[in-house]
Amino acid sequence: MPLFLCRWPNGDCSVVLARTKDDAIIELDQVGNAEDCPMTQVRTFQMHFVLTDRGELALEGFGEGTKEDVIAWAYPLVENALADAHGGGDDESDERLPPDRRAAIARAVEQERRRLDLDAASTNPQTEIGRDVKSRTDMPTALVDRLVRTHATKKLKSFRGRGKPS
Repeated sequence: MPLFLCRWPNGDCSVVLARTKDDAIIELDQVGNAEDCPMTQVRTFQMHFVLTDRGELALEGFGEGTKEDVIAWAYPLVENALADAHGGGDDESDERLPPDRRAAIARAVEQERRRLDLDAASTNPQTEIGRDVKSRTDMPTALVDRLVRTHATKKLKSFRGRGKPS
């Protein structure tokens, strides 16, 4: 099953396992409406967790190349600022960077948080009732269409007409 990476308008990212991009959008509706967010299928991805003394999982880190791949796709402005600041290498900690380079990274982060303009027209549901539901709930179109289709199918299966059809 494919793994999808979604870049939210505020700069956050989510990773979701789903059969299709529409299924990923529907799954991500737990977080927000992702239908107009940039999304890509991820081919390789590793995350490592540690079990804390409190019985919780904490992110220990990413597998080799994972963080770099996410940064490159989702945050090109930050990727450029980091490359400039570190001179192409990643061996210098942020605390040891000169203040102007740390400031350049901070500016890139702020630009990334404002970079996405999702005011473009999104796809509309296929039916009038679907468009009404979407306008009231801001559910993703794929979810609205799926719910309307499921409900309509149930109604049609239980429909018993009167008399003979003409």
